[in-house]
Amino acid sequence: MKESIMQNLDLTNLVLGAWLLVVVIRRQLAPKVVRFKMEFFLLVVVLGAASVGDAFNKQHLQITAQQAVLFGGLSLVSAVVFALLRAWSYRFWVNTDGYVMRQGNWLTLVLWLVGIGIHLGVDRLWTGSSVTLMLYLGVTLLVQRGYVWWRATQKFPAEMRTNAALQTRNRYDKRQDRQKQRRERRGKN
Repeated sequence: MKESIMQNLDLTNLVLGAWLLVVVIRRQLAPKVVRFKMEFFLLVVVLGAASVGDAFNKQHLQITAQQAVLFGGLSLVSAVVFALLRAWSYRFWVNTDGYVMRQGNWLTLVLWLVGIGIHLGVDRLWTGSSVTLMLYLGVTLLVQRGYVWWRATQKFPAEMRTNAALQTRNRYDKRQDRQKQRRERRGKN
């Protein structure tokens, strides 16, 4: 029973991780306005941490403190290094509307494949599963997005103020839309 639950958690992490990875890579290879919406990446980190917690609490994952330091440290270093390398591989430019754009390339894709391959190999050695995949993805995406924002700000400081204003305006508009929908729902009840 315990092994079956661990296999389900492993499969869930692999399926969710694969889906997230496909979505992320497709978005990173397409031209996009540079944004830094931390909430989504923090959510992925929290879901990943919850998955690791489930592995310890419900599936009774057993690792030593030395393994946690060694493999956890390697995983964290890998997440950060590959995030920085992928962000470095981006091309930046200013579009006709004055927004800073970014786009990955073939090197971005290769770095994703190598980074994920290394992480899955380390995860298998460490936990015998892919239980830390979502946590890894959350950390690496958060670091990458932060470094992309920093690089774009260094290269186009004035234009990045336009990007920041767009991001703030979009958040405000979404909040207004949600409030309007709530008022409409209350009016129908």
